[in-house]
This record gives sequence, C-alpha cells and structure tokens, in this order.
Amino acid sequence: MKLDNFLCPDKDLLKRYSPGIYLFLLPESRATISNLTNDSIVETGFVVGTAPYDVSFVNVGYDDAPTTKVPVVNGSWRAALPAKAITNSFWTYGSLHTIYVQIPFEKSNTILVRKGTNKDTNGDGYPDLIVSANNAAANIGYGYVYTTNIDTKQLNATPITSLTDGITQTYFGSRIASGDFNGDGFADVFVGAQAYTPATNYLGKAYLFLSRGQTGIPSQNLNSGGSADAVLSGLSGTGRFGTNIIGADINNDGYDDGIFASPWNDEVFIFYSHGSPAISTQDTNTADLSYKPNVNDNFGSYALAGDVNGDGFLDLVVSAATYSSSLGRIYIFISNQGLLPSSPQQFLVAPVEPSPGCATGTGCQFGANFVLDYFNSDRCIDLAVGGPTFNSNQGIVFVYHSNCDSTSPYQNPPVSTFIGPPTLSCNSSICLFGGNLASGDSNGDGSPDLLVGSTGASSGIGDVYLILNDPKTGFRNMDLSAGGSSASLFSGSFANRNFSQGIKFQDTNADGLQDIVISEPTTTNQVFTFHSIRGGVPTNQNLNSGGVTSQTLIPPAGTAFGNTIAQLRNKAEEYMLALVKKTRLYIGWI
Repeated sequence: MKLDNFLCPDKDLLKRYSPGIYLFLLPESRATISNLTNDSIVETGFVVGTAPYDVSFVNVGYDDAPTTKVPVVNGSWRAALPAKAITNSFWTYGSLHTIYVQIPFEKSNTILVRKGTNKDTNGDGYPDLIVSANNAAANIGYGYVYTTNIDTKQLNATPITSLTDGITQTYFGSRIASGDFNGDGFADVFVGAQAYTPATNYLGKAYLFLSRGQTGIPSQNLNSGGSADAVLSGLSGTGRFGTNIIGADINNDGYDDGIFASPWNDEVFIFYSHGSPAISTQDTNTADLSYKPNVNDNFGSYALAGDVNGDGFLDLVVSAATYSSSLGRIYIFISNQGLLPSSPQQFLVAPVEPSPGCATGTGCQFGANFVLDYFNSDRCIDLAVGGPTFNSNQGIVFVYHSNCDSTSPYQNPPVSTFIGPPTLSCNSSICLFGGNLASGDSNGDGSPDLLVGSTGASSGIGDVYLILNDPKTGFRNMDLSAGGSSASLFSGSFANRNFSQGIKFQDTNADGLQDIVISEPTTTNQVFTFHSIRGGVPTNQNLNSGGVTSQTLIPPAGTAFGNTIAQLRNKAEEYMLALVKKTRLYIGWI
C-alpha cells in the first residue's frame, strides 16, 4: 500500500505500535482518478482526477517513487506520468504499475494499470482517436485527431487536428500511427503516404507531426504552407515506404522509435529517436536497422513490437502473408538488452489443423493481421494471428501463449482457434474472417478480449465478433460455421461497404474502460463507437436492421474515413495485396 510520509511511525505511539488500526480508522478517500480505473491500459502521459473544492492539493505517486504534491484547481488535478525528457524515467510498453492519489489523513485511492501506446496528443489524460481518410489515388488524404469531451462523455464531433498533403495520388493517410517520439508525455503522429512518387516508382514517404503540448498537434496542409516536423523517404523502387508504421521504444531509451514495414519490397526499416529532437528528416539509406530477407513472401505484411520473453525489452514480430503459396509465416526477432538481432530466432507457421488446413486451396495468409497482448496475464506477451483465406476465404484465427523462451516463445498447436462463418452466408463465399483483429479489455476484468472482423460476412454487410477472454480459463474454441457464437456481434449498415475494415479498442467515453471502434469506410465514410460495459458485454447491434451506435463520426473532408486507425492497419483486403504485389498493378487502396 502506498502511504504518505505523515503515516510513518515516528513519535506517535499509535502509529508506531498499531499502524494497521490507524489506517483502518482513516476516512475513505475523497480524491478520485477520473481517466483510469483498475486494470486500465495507459494510453496517455498524464493521470487526472478530482478532489473536493476545499482541498488545495493531493499527493500523487506511482510504484515506489516519492509522491508529488499536485495542486487542486476548481476541484480537479492533473499529474504527469514518467516521461523520459521530463522526468528522466519511463515505463516500458506492457509493464504493470500502481498509481495512487491521496488527500492527507485519508486513505489512498490506488489502481493497477498496464502501459500502452500513448495516444493523448493534448495531455488531457484521455486517448485521442487518431484516424485517417484515404483509400483511392484520386482522393486527397487526411489524418484526424479527435479528442474526448469529458462533460458529454463522447468524442468531440470536430477533430482538434487535421493533417493533409493536399494533393492526390500519394495515398497520404494510407497509414497513421502514434507514439511519444520526443519523450515529453504527449503523443505525436506519423502519417504514411505510400504512393508518393517521383515519376511512377511509388517510393513512399512518412511525415512526423509532433505535439505542441496542451494545444495538441497543429493542423497542417503541406500543399499550402504547412510543414511536418520530419519527413522520412523511401528509396527502394516501388517499395511504398509508409505502408505500415508502428511507434515503439525498440532500444529501450525511453523514446518511441519508428518501425516501417512494407511487403512491396519485403523490407522493414527502424529509425531510432534522437531524444527530445525526436526523429530527423532522412531516407531509408540512413535507417538505424533494416531487414530484407530477399524472399518474395510479403515480408512486412504487418509488424508489431512487444516483450515476448519477459525480459523487459521489446522484441520485433513481422509477418509474411504469402510465404509458401500463401500459407504465411511470422518472423520473431528477440531483443538482446535493447539490440535486435540480424536474423529471427523463430519462424512460426500455421498449424496443419483444423481441416482442411492452411496449405489447402488458397492457403490462409497466416499473419495477414495479428495482435500482441497479455492474454494470460503473465510477463510475456501473447499472440493472436489471423488467416483470412483459410478454407477458400472462410477465415480463421489462432491464439498462442508465449512460454517466455528466448528462442521459440510460440509453439504449435495454438491454445485456441476461432473459425469463421459458413462461406455460403458470405459475399460470393468470401468471408475473410480474421482479416482484421484488435485486442483490449471490454468488460474490465483485466484480461484482454478480441475483436475479429469479417468484411464479407452476412452477404457482404460485414460483421465484427467480440470474443471474451476468461481470466481463469482463457479463450474458448469457437466455430461460427458449426453453431458457435461470439459474446457480441456487430453488423454493418449496407453490403459492400467494408464494415470492419477498421476495428479497435479504445476508451471513447472517459470512463477508463476500452470501448469498441469500427469503421465502415466505403461509401458510408463513417466511424462508429459502441460503449463497453463493466462486468458485461454490449448488446448485439445490426446497423442494417435498426441497430444503434453509441456515437457516429463523419469526417469534415476526405473519403474512406477509418481506412486506418492509429496502431492498427486494416487488412480486410490484404489478400489483394499479395496478388497486386506479384504483378505490381495499381489497384484499389493499396
């Protein structure tokens, strides 16, 4: 328990000989933590809360660090969490921590939280919805930042930040990602423009926009006087640099680095942050790390970072969706004290079961999408992998628990398997179940759940399935084509509008619980939120037959709103990527 110094036994005999009794007699805390609850994922650099108007300060602390006296202004307080450039300390992604607030002579209010990726651009204590709008060459692309209104308990309908390059053909907004690249506690944003092209080479660019503090990230139009804080450029012919972007602290120095994966040339580049200046303008020739296996298997289909062996350092996981005739596989690079190896320690391929197996017919594109999360709550991050073309595009998802080994952390068979709906119920028998995945705690029990998207389900309307993770027994196997069902089901508004192309867990109503965010970018051009329920599940919602959302967002400009959401690349049409790549055709949003 975290106690203020005034409770230390010194001259008071009651404190010295009966501290437990003394604490029992203290009144309950009147100080609250507003933006986080027990088991919350911390996606901000600040903790905020309330206290009575007659209180002038609260003591705020975390872990074993000394408390900080934080002023109370009009009944509210705000305290910075560890940030390298500000406090010379930091939390590693995925690490567990206690946060507590206390009014002197009252009990403390203490919660246990886990560190996530910073998405709070203005430091108000609530993660922002960072989303892009672009999936066609003829469109001008945009990146938007939506903040939370703590009074209405909704996202603000108008974005606080609008970013664009102001021109067509570049696919600006083909990817958007967040992270704290300069270590100041505020989230910054990277936006990819994968088709930026001198002539027709599709070299690609990525633009870094830094937060200015409590005012957030300034809106910028790069075609009318605006500027980015850094520009990273691809040099490989048709490499489409900026296809995938992830922010993560790879070298464990307290500053998020930029990870850029592209299956077009089977390559991954990593640029380290330089500290407070963040990442400087440069090209892929000066990347700090690069991987190119020289195999034509779509290496770089997706990439994420997480601590797979529990040593406190982030490892790199990269997928190759078309390996071995679209069987697919995953490359796992395990860090050595912050240094990634030149070669992977493990290759993970899809299991041969269940029938008909991933190698039959169209393969399954194992790794077209995947997530890393702590499904069994140990110190090593686990893995859920989508195979959307399993059984002739029915789709499948495999869940693996890490065994914390430093050479082979993930072993077949998986601990759980989810099979998609019957193909006859899908659009032209194409379900693509598992093409999109997201993880997060929807019911507040401390165990991450899964969202699985299927853009072709329900005759092309598209479905998203909420699958609960039991804290004791884990995920149950599920076969939707054999009578299985999910905890909650969300269906789109109309056919062929790519409902589920973007799915995400994020707190959108300022209650510390992760809500469900789903996009329907094609034609509908909207992003929907569905509020989670502590201790329960949201009601099924079918937007095609009277279902309702908690909130619906429409962009001020641009099309394909929700094409990407920060820390998530949408994979609903990933099977197209393999076909397009082989012939280098310029099709659709790719």
